[in-house]
Amino acid sequence: MIKYGVLYVLLAVVCVGAVMIADRVHNDHSLTGTKNTLSLDNNKDRAEFAAEIVHKYILKPDQSLPISEDGLFPYLYGYADLNNNGSDEVFILMQTEEYCTKTGCQGYLFNHTQKKLAQWVNIYQPILLADESHNGWRDILIADDNKMYRIEYNAGHYLTDISKAPEFNNRQQALVAVGIALDSQYYRKGGSNLALNYSQRIFDCQQCFLFSFNRYDESDNNFYLTVNTKDKTVSMYP
Repeated sequence: MIKYGVLYVLLAVVCVGAVMIADRVHNDHSLTGTKNTLSLDNNKDRAEFAAEIVHKYILKPDQSLPISEDGLFPYLYGYADLNNNGSDEVFILMQTEEYCTKTGCQGYLFNHTQKKLAQWVNIYQPILLADESHNGWRDILIADDNKMYRIEYNAGHYLTDISKAPEFNNRQQALVAVGIALDSQYYRKGGSNLALNYSQRIFDCQQCFLFSFNRYDESDNNFYLTVNTKDKTVSMYP
């Protein structure tokens, strides 16, 4: 399984110095629901709802998934109320060889009744929730072909041909995020090798960035922190 990066933060890494891409971290943020409504009571329910969709609507009848493949979970998932109707949609990104190529993997969007709303191919993280909306639905930011694209909702559906979507550029925000991370209490206490990490949770916010770093006294361990450039907050992850 190939790990993917995005060139949209190229300018940011110049400010960091020696930068390296860290390993992916598991995203356990997902969706749970009933037939007509969603309940976000706990992570177990959310995981079960996402797993049900994968096995009912994505996998072939005789197909099963490994627990992990090359250290990666077979799929990732995230949730957000995209159309502000009180019920969340769930985005599922597959990660096994059957659903991936050298350029990306298959992604799916389902609503709270498990109806498939959209499907994409050759995409990868980050997959973010944009600030802007079109026709009552939030835009989705998706990585593909070493770029970020803004996926808009028009004519009753999300655009699935990413090559026709407008590019999204957040280099300036990435630069701001790097500065905030470098100045944080977590990094200043012996931090080293700060690196942007593209494994942030699905449907993270547009202004949110994930970083990996090491500590001089624990060089063999990776640590992670999140930066929100909108409210200038920093926290350890997970």
